Amino acid sequence: MSKTYNLKLDGLVCPLPVAKTKKKLNEMEPGEFLEVTGDFGESGENIKRYIEKHGDSIIEFKIEGEDYFIRIKKK
Repeated sequence: MSKTYNLKLDGLVCPLPVAKTKKKLNEMEPGEFLEVTGDFGESGENIKRYIEKHGDSIIEFKIEGEDYFIRIKKK
């Protein structure tokens, strides 16, 4: 079973959420999951674009109001 990590980014605005997500992904092994949450919707969109551009997989992505949730699979 693959390990799942959680990264809570409440109160942070770009570029910090993308940088912290990138750092955590670099520490992970292929096949592991990262669940990222935060409270600034634009940061969620920026993280999603970064993931799509750099080759990991978005498993789930949702924004409700300003809150976002992203589940990423490390490749």
